[in-house]
Amino acid sequence: MPSLFEQSELYDLIEKVEKGERLEFDDGVRMMNSQDILALGYMANLVRERKNGNQTYFIVNRPIKYANVCSDLDNCTNATMCYGHNETTEERIDHLLQMREQQDRTGGFLTFIPLPFYPENIKLEGTMGIGNTTGFEDLKMLAISRILLDNFDHIKGFWIMLGPRLAQVSLAFGVDDLDGTVVEERIIHSAGTETNQVMTKRALIHLIQKAGRDAVERDNLYRVLKTN
Repeated sequence: MPSLFEQSELYDLIEKVEKGERLEFDDGVRMMNSQDILALGYMANLVRERKNGNQTYFIVNRPIKYANVCSDLDNCTNATMCYGHNETTEERIDHLLQMREQQDRTGGFLTFIPLPFYPENIKLEGTMGIGNTTGFEDLKMLAISRILLDNFDHIKGFWIMLGPRLAQVSLAFGVDDLDGTVVEERIIHSAGTETNQVMTKRALIHLIQKAGRDAVERDNLYRVLKTN
């Protein structure tokens, strides 16, 4: 363990993660309430590199009806969670652990995608303290997801929601997939986000490589197509 974390309030959890031990509900709540983002990133990166090494995946989006492909497969499912509205810390952790239990039972999830809530166009902004999530909160959510979901192979930082720069930083906080090139995204942009909707393959590879990661083009089942 780096000496940087010897005085961390999460020291005992770091030890558990280094030993490969599974963390539980109370551990998750502690992490969610902690402001030690570097310790969270350290733990998340340990889990990320155990599972995927230095590889970061992306996909080149094509006009394919994935639902038709997935209907004949047993394990073509992504798990998601929208966070940042009126849920409690405990509810976030409970949601994550319920997905972990489901994955223990079925092994059917390919990846987990935390999705920050956008309140602007649904008349909730400013009510119940609801506003846009912060970059700090987004990184924390991604890191804790990677630490707790030890039976998920992949954690996706959806760059079109996070923005390219924060998505790049997330590669040091447990994320191993940035999604794809994307041509047009309507759902979150109708909800109020103003992030870019298009990124070329070359730009996505550049983003990954400048973070010190190996860019790996995949298909929608995470079969490797090309390593860049």
